[in-house]
Amino acid sequence: MANIFSFTFLLLALPFIIQSKFIKHQYCIVGAGPGGLQMAYFLQRAGRDYIVFERHNIAGSFFTHYPRHRRLLSLNKQYTGSLNSEFNLRHDWNTLLSDNDSLKMTRYSDDLYPHADQLVRYLNDYANRLQLNIQYQTDIVKLSRGYLNGINMFKLIDQHQNIHLCNVTIISTGLSKPKIPDTTGMQYAEGYESISTNTSEYVNKNVLILGQGNSAFETAQAISNVAGLVHLYGRGGVRLATSTHYIGDLRAVNSKIVDSYQLKSLDGIVEGPLENFGILKRKKGLISIALRGTKDELFLVNDMTGTRKGYHHVIRCLGFEYDRSIFGQGCRPRSAKKESIEHYPDIKANYEAVSVAHMYFAGALTHSLDYRHSGGCCIQGFRYSVRALHRLLEWRYHQVPWPAKLLSSEQLLYYLSMRINQASGTYQMFGMLADVVLIGDNHQHLYLEEVPTRVIPNLENLAGRKVTYGFLALTFEYGKNFSQPNKDTLDRENYSFTARNAYRSRNIHPILRYYKHHIRGKSKVFFILGAQVLILQI
Repeated sequence: MANIFSFTFLLLALPFIIQSKFIKHQYCIVGAGPGGLQMAYFLQRAGRDYIVFERHNIAGSFFTHYPRHRRLLSLNKQYTGSLNSEFNLRHDWNTLLSDNDSLKMTRYSDDLYPHADQLVRYLNDYANRLQLNIQYQTDIVKLSRGYLNGINMFKLIDQHQNIHLCNVTIISTGLSKPKIPDTTGMQYAEGYESISTNTSEYVNKNVLILGQGNSAFETAQAISNVAGLVHLYGRGGVRLATSTHYIGDLRAVNSKIVDSYQLKSLDGIVEGPLENFGILKRKKGLISIALRGTKDELFLVNDMTGTRKGYHHVIRCLGFEYDRSIFGQGCRPRSAKKESIEHYPDIKANYEAVSVAHMYFAGALTHSLDYRHSGGCCIQGFRYSVRALHRLLEWRYHQVPWPAKLLSSEQLLYYLSMRINQASGTYQMFGMLADVVLIGDNHQHLYLEEVPTRVIPNLENLAGRKVTYGFLALTFEYGKNFSQPNKDTLDRENYSFTARNAYRSRNIHPILRYYKHHIRGKSKVFFILGAQVLILQI
């Protein structure tokens, strides 16, 4: 009887025990990389209850190891000829947004492509000077759902079995898990994440690199001056950023090996299917590549010099995906449906997981919305999508509508011109973020900056701003079919235009659209270049 009484008492007291033991916050951010820090800044400035969990003892720990050869691909341009800080952010790709003018990455390095250690120092200064609420050395090992006083909350368990509860979870862990395909003989390959950066180990060696992205070419470039030969093997061919305008494609700073390939030195670029690919260990420790035949057997590829002689090293540089291991039952976001972006979570226009309510993503994990199109893969782009996410959260959970400036018709013309010439968010996230002008009566209009274009059709519900008399949308965009791997962006055709035919340009330019109706109505497109405005009915 006593045991039954004790058990009953424990059940009655359990809610109070849970309430005192669990640590509760409204917002939990997982990851103190650039995206997590940027999110923390906006939540702190708004006075919200939040915490950031970081498994390491510093912020931005990813960049203590990557890129492996330590040079960033993001521009750090100090001198632009302008004192306007907003314009300068168009060419400063590493600085996070804040009100502290001293927290600029351009103050940390003079290099156009800085050393990664400088970015780590900058990110930690950003976290410390702004006194962001970060709990270091806290590894969230499981994320699930739990009820507290009848409220369904997220339950985050760390490596010490401490339990943290929150209403909203924001995942900002980035793409940190190497992609390792299920390929025969892949155990003989070294991973980009663990390869030696001591070039003496590759002297006069034949090296095969799997992959044709920036990490592959970065690795090839680092060893090509000492290696005997270097081959890069990939399925889809090389996409040059100079042809596609996409910063995630092969950048010129990593493409020196293209010269040695095209000018007929020993280096080579080979296309082939990874699905039918295999690695075979040969005598004397050498490695060859093989293709799978119709009867599922592997046969050597004998038309490559490296295959005939054998490779001393095979290095896997096939990119990264996000780590799904922390997600428990009821909290497992599904992956994006398209094969090209399945290494990202499937998210809505407001950055919320499609399959998990109140779970959001920030930073590089939102790049599925603009993959191979805009700048959301890196700091210069996602610092603005994080700000957009914060503004959406402010409306959903705190009834604070999207910030807006009230402008007269006369002021509007000046402000539009200023934004076209200075704004960084719409410039970096071209086609994805838009300045929106809600047309009002009595020549009074509301100006909303950097609204996600996919949010606009549901602006009232998601951002708290109602469209009554139509609206204008200002975006930056490249011309039709701008992102093509074989386009010559230096072709004369791209530059031989006037204001009257500027809409045919493949280069970035502002576009102002007028929508008479809120959703899916016909629109007029205004192409603004110089002093001339062209109106085309579409």
